[in-house]
Formats: sequence, structure tokens, C-alpha cells
Amino acid sequence: MTNKEIKKDIRRNVISYLKETDKYSAEIELLKSLFQSTEWQQADSIGVTLSMDHEVSTENIIRFALIENKKVYVPKCDYKNKTMDFVRFHSPSDLYKDEKGILAVKHPTEVNNEIDLLLVPGLAFNREGYRIGYGGGYYDRFLSSFKGQTVSVILDAQLMKIPVDDFDQPVHKIITEKRIITGVRR
Repeated sequence: MTNKEIKKDIRRNVISYLKETDKYSAEIELLKSLFQSTEWQQADSIGVTLSMDHEVSTENIIRFALIENKKVYVPKCDYKNKTMDFVRFHSPSDLYKDEKGILAVKHPTEVNNEIDLLLVPGLAFNREGYRIGYGGGYYDRFLSSFKGQTVSVILDAQLMKIPVDDFDQPVHKIITEKRIITGVRR
């Protein structure tokens, strides 16, 4: 099998697992670890996705960031050019589902791609910080020139052996409900 085929198979299996798993108690541990992290505490601006139902929820991450007066930015994808920018998030009332059914800000007012802390989503990760996302390459392209801190908050079961391609970009830190993996380099 090619890396592309293996990644597709891993995506399917992990999505199925996430849809069937109660993540509530794990999310409490994940949030505690994230909010206590140096990266979180030092960040004035946070980039975070608006999670889908089967993913670890980012709703409370966003709420807490706003309570702490952090600036919150969410991805805005240009599907034609396969690029992504981060736009300011103020309120859930600003959201709509884009052409791919993904939540996005209706009328972006501020773009900021120099965020202090970027919470990078993904389906599967290895201990070196490499990830398998949904296959569009948006985050890998973005991360290739991103200078801020990157952290992924995932379930321990999402940590596994995965194939890595030349274009894949790792994150700096992985937080699971059971462990924190640091020292990952880009």
C-alpha cells in the first residue's frame, strides 16, 4: 500500500472510532493540561478550529480564551487555491457553514496568520508530532511558514504509528488525556 492509501485507511478508522467514543471525561483532562501549559499561559492570540461533532470539542477552549481576553482566530479556507488564513472570532452568532459544511466566520474583520499559539487539529499523530489530517493539506502548507507555537490536543488513542511524507509538518507539543509529549521540533 502507498502512504496515501494507508493514510486514507487510518482516517476512516479514526473517524469511526471518534464517532463511537464518549470523549467527555477525556476532554476535561485535556482542557486542564492545555490551560496549565506555558504555551497557553503566554499566548495573547490563539488559533483554533471550530470542531466537528466527532472531534475533541473546541467550544470550551474558545470560551475560556475569550474569558481570558485572548484574541481567538479560526481558519478561513480558500478552497480554490487550497490556502488557509486565520480570521478573528468574536461570537458564535458570527458563524455559518461554508461550502464544505465546515463552520466559518461570516464576515471576517481581521486576518492574523502570526498567532502566538496554534491548536492544530488532526486525526492521528505519531510521537514526533507528525499528523494525519483530513487530506486537504491546508495545515501542512500553513505550518510550513508558521513561526508560533503549535500544540495538538487529542485522545490518547489517536497516537499511533503513521506514515510521514516530505510535505508533512509536525507540531511542537501533543497533549493527550494520559500524557504530554514535548520537545518535538520542526
